[in-house]
Amino acid sequence: DVSAVLLDVVADKTGYPAEMLALEMDLEGDLGVDSIKRVEILSAMKERVPGLPEVDPAEMGALRTLGQIVEKLAAEGPSLPFDHAAADREVELPRNTDPRLGRFELRAVPAPASGLVRPLPDGGMIAVVGGPEAVAEAVVDALRGAGRDAARLDLDALASADPAGLVLLHGLADPTADIEGVHLDAFEAARRCAESMSTRGGLLVTVQDTGGDFGLSGAGERAWLSGFAGLARTATQEWPAAVVKAIDIEQGGRDPAAIARALVQEILDGGPELEVGLGSDEQRITLRDERVDLVRPGSPPLGSDDVVVVSGGGRGVTAATVVALARATGARFLLLGRTVLADEPPCCAGVDGDAALKRALLADARARGETPRPAAIGRQVATILANREIRRTLARIEQAGGKARYASVDITDVHALQAALHRVRADWGPITGVIHGAGVLRDKRIADKSRDDFLLVWRTKVAGLQALLDATATDPLRVLAVFSSVAARCGNQGQVDYAMANEVLNKVAQAEATRRPGCVVRSLGWGPWEGGMVTPALKARFESLGVPLIPLDVGARMLVDELAGDRPDAVGLVLGGRPRIGRPLASTGPDEMVLTIHVRRDRHPYLADHAIDGVPVVPVVLVVEWFARAARAFRSDLHLAGIEQLKVLRGVRLQGFDADGDTLHIAVRQLDNGDGVLLALELRDPAGRPHYRALARLQESPRPVRATPPPVALEPWDGPIYGDPLFHGPRFQVIRDVEGVSAEGCAARLDGVEAAGWSFDAWQTDVAALDGGLQLALLWTRRALGGASLPTAVGRIHLGRIGKGRLRAVLTGRTASAGKGLSDLVLVDADGVTVAELHDIETHLLPRG
Repeated sequence: DVSAVLLDVVADKTGYPAEMLALEMDLEGDLGVDSIKRVEILSAMKERVPGLPEVDPAEMGALRTLGQIVEKLAAEGPSLPFDHAAADREVELPRNTDPRLGRFELRAVPAPASGLVRPLPDGGMIAVVGGPEAVAEAVVDALRGAGRDAARLDLDALASADPAGLVLLHGLADPTADIEGVHLDAFEAARRCAESMSTRGGLLVTVQDTGGDFGLSGAGERAWLSGFAGLARTATQEWPAAVVKAIDIEQGGRDPAAIARALVQEILDGGPELEVGLGSDEQRITLRDERVDLVRPGSPPLGSDDVVVVSGGGRGVTAATVVALARATGARFLLLGRTVLADEPPCCAGVDGDAALKRALLADARARGETPRPAAIGRQVATILANREIRRTLARIEQAGGKARYASVDITDVHALQAALHRVRADWGPITGVIHGAGVLRDKRIADKSRDDFLLVWRTKVAGLQALLDATATDPLRVLAVFSSVAARCGNQGQVDYAMANEVLNKVAQAEATRRPGCVVRSLGWGPWEGGMVTPALKARFESLGVPLIPLDVGARMLVDELAGDRPDAVGLVLGGRPRIGRPLASTGPDEMVLTIHVRRDRHPYLADHAIDGVPVVPVVLVVEWFARAARAFRSDLHLAGIEQLKVLRGVRLQGFDADGDTLHIAVRQLDNGDGVLLALELRDPAGRPHYRALARLQESPRPVRATPPPVALEPWDGPIYGDPLFHGPRFQVIRDVEGVSAEGCAARLDGVEAAGWSFDAWQTDVAALDGGLQLALLWTRRALGGASLPTAVGRIHLGRIGKGRLRAVLTGRTASAGKGLSDLVLVDADGVTVAELHDIETHLLPRG
């Protein structure tokens, strides 16, 4: 009986007698069971009843009663004990030695529109919500002008309208607006459309103005309007069928119509990137997380005379880092938290553990003739455990050489906060450091999250930081550190509020660093820690997916090093594993994206000179280019190492080239691979038939391509190049000087894409040079096999930079028999830099006749 097992498990995990429990009991209201405890309960159920179905952890927030758990069971594991001993050690804290843990700095990188787009929903109305009225109306007009149905709607009209898309302009609001209300309205708009977006897909676009680079250059007061990207990053995880984009547009002096044109062009034709910045100089950027070196230890900016205010510092990982900071500096710390310190009931003396405390309190109540509700006992136990942890933290700080006080203060209560800081100033002097570590979680999907859930999470982070900054406005701060989360950078299922709030913290920190040149300012986006909320089963899942956890002592050392390090410009960092943008942190199963490209004469005029029997044909190298763009768009956080196993399944004849064009699709799918990241790519026609296939290999850091062309014994080429044997028209006639051709290979001087004048500013590869190299393969095949041929496969392509000046191409023939040639190619530019290497080029003779 699953119900009986569940009641037994809940009794064991919560400490309540089984006879007190009923299946209709509300998990939160009656039992005080939070999301972490639900995971623990469900894990124990899985152990006792093997074969129960798996449930995504993010869905647990929708389970309200014990009866609902019976209907829908999942499994994770019991909570790990918090490792206080790691922070209590008197020895020097260890530095990170796990190569998977690193420091990742967010950078803006140029990203000209690639021509590849995710197809938008067919038909249906696009709702434009929020923002300045003039801009909203202009966006509606621009969408209609592009043939899309659009309307400006308010929140009340959204649910009944059931739009196919949402364009949220809330981030264009005046910075003096109600920042909390603006973010809440954007969340509400997404929530009211969440059911349809998560099931049938749709379009979600968030728009903000934080300088066109997501606040990286410092957005001033507009930094408080930066949380909308966190909404987009979470929505793309919870709504995988939807097209999601976060746009940061610098309004500058642009009028509403110009802003609308830029936004609509990006929405309809911009490209598949999740994050796009549009500067006032018309530069288009996206964001990339670059691994940066570990900081070299320096002198801490704090000493024994400094006074540091720490929100959320009495408990959890923040407490552990403060103990390490006390050991390094001997400073004085005022810890702030909501918990009121109070004496424990006598019956709890010497009793340890959640369940034992509940039993002791129940027994004491019954001895007095009382029958307390389980939730009341649970709250009492939580308070006792919180009090113990705070007292332990205070003692650890003193033992580490610092001084510590605790004040029970809601940091969003401005008057109470001011009073607490006034008292500490009177005793210790001015405040010189602020660490904002407070935070709460209410994990539920966008569709299930209430306004109260959102506001609790939001206010603790954002209103708390605002209150701390206001309360210390006249203090000589030397350190300002905010504890953010990797969820702000990547989004996370069930944590849209947490992602939005922490993203605001990141950008406000960036603005504060600009405003406070003499202050060490850091926004630290922590990855998951080993301990606390990470359960054994969740830890195992993380490890199986290559997501490293931060050991408590290592993370504490990271904070000390970041504040004392030698990188004053590195304000915002993710610490831990590499951020997985647009993908759940603990995701399983293949990730896939389908991109669309429209090929026609006005966009690709050079293809008119790559025609067979008068019909333009897509060249192999253009497919390589499209695959490179698709791979970089799919994983913008990584660098493309090369294309492998490229196969021509059937050519692509462009029958609509001179009319409405031809539509092609590129499917990208991530494969499980232990050596870097491998993507499977396939070019398909509208009927779904594959024409090309390849693999793309990606890596964390770019590696230069270096190759020296091998010596090849050559014989003079005394015949024509183009017309016979090569069919290429003028713009593809990039070979300028054939040095010679022999059975061993051939060599030539040729033009790259710049010299050839193929005007397009988003080239990822030197398409002209690559095509010239394959033309040499056809010349060599003619010499070796005596007939015309076409390339049919390439084993490996290592890509370098776009070539400068005239290039030298050297092709080495390897085998030529049975109508097939196999060769390798090296392309080097005028500076001696390798442009590309191609290995295992296959060419096959064309049928005669």
